[in-house]
Formats: sequence, structure tokens, C-alpha cells
Amino acid sequence: MLKFTSTYPKSTKVLEKFKKYVVRASKANLLRGKGGRFSGKAGALHKSIKGTISKKFNRSLKGRFTGGTQMPSLSFSMLDYGKFVDEGVKGSKSSYIKNSKSPYKFSGSKKSVPVEPIKNWCNKRGISDKLAFVIARSIYEKGIERTEFFLKPFESRMDGMLHKYHSAIADDIADNFANQLRKKLNNNKLSKTKK
Repeated sequence: MLKFTSTYPKSTKVLEKFKKYVVRASKANLLRGKGGRFSGKAGALHKSIKGTISKKFNRSLKGRFTGGTQMPSLSFSMLDYGKFVDEGVKGSKSSYIKNSKSPYKFSGSKKSVPVEPIKNWCNKRGISDKLAFVIARSIYEKGIERTEFFLKPFESRMDGMLHKYHSAIADDIADNFANQLRKKLNNNKLSKTKK
């Protein structure tokens, strides 16, 4: 009987290439244009963008490794406020045209965004932190303009990556069965020569 024991090397390679592209392009997009105001080279959001490829190894009910893995999967992570910078946030009074599809909106009783991070931002740039309250109120009323720093690189290569990924999965499965068959045939030849 043939067992499936692949670790999906070709499909993992496809995901790895896609991951590197999306992370690199997202970071580059943050550093230019309006997204740059949310991070510098050492900015927390810039540093936090990561991709992780997960491969769960197949195990028996007793927890022993049985060979092979489940198909690899890719996930991306970043600081929580990255999704607001990427997708934009509608303001309480007006909004940027780009933000029309954003699911996020400022509302509530506070009438401002948190002031402390803006004070820190002002202090780093030599701006009086008294302006932090004015800036916070302005952000709350106008919103945060959509940058799509992550969404654009992700969507630009997604279709091509999926096509390559599915082909690579098929190749990995075919290679695995070919290797298993080769081993089985070699074992049969060895057992016949010993007789």
C-alpha cells in the first residue's frame, strides 16, 4: 500500500516567494506616499508586517509522527492599526472618496482619536504637543485616508500565485506517489534477489 508522506516542497516554495513579495512591497508602500506618515524605517507598523507559512505534520492518535504534512498555508500579520491604514477609516463628519468601501468609521462619545500616540509623533518631529489635540480631532472628523499599502501587492499577485500553487500541489502529490512506487518496486526487487 502506498502512503502519502509529502512535505510539499514545491508548493511551499511558491508560498515563500509570494510571502516575500507581499511583505517587501507592503513595507516599501508604507515608506512612500501618504502611508509614510504612519511609519518610518524604524516604525512599529513597518517592523510588524510578517508572513508565516504553516505546515502541520501528520500524527497518529498517539501523537507519533506518521510522515508528511497537511498542505502548507500562508497567513500575514501586522499591528492592529495596520488594517485602518490599509483600508482607511471614514470620518465622523466627512470622509475621503477612497474610503467609500471601508468598513471602519469613527463614531462614539469621545469625539477624538487617542491623543498620546499623536503627542509622541509630534515630539519626534519637534512639533508642539499642544497641537496633538487639534490633529486628533481632525483625524476623527475627516478619517484616515485609504492607502492599500498591503492590499495592492497582495491582490496584484494573488491570481498568479494561486495558479502556481495549485500546479505545485499537484506536482508534489505526483512526486510523492512516484517516489513511493519506486521504493516499493526496489524493495520487491531486493526481496526477490535474496531468495
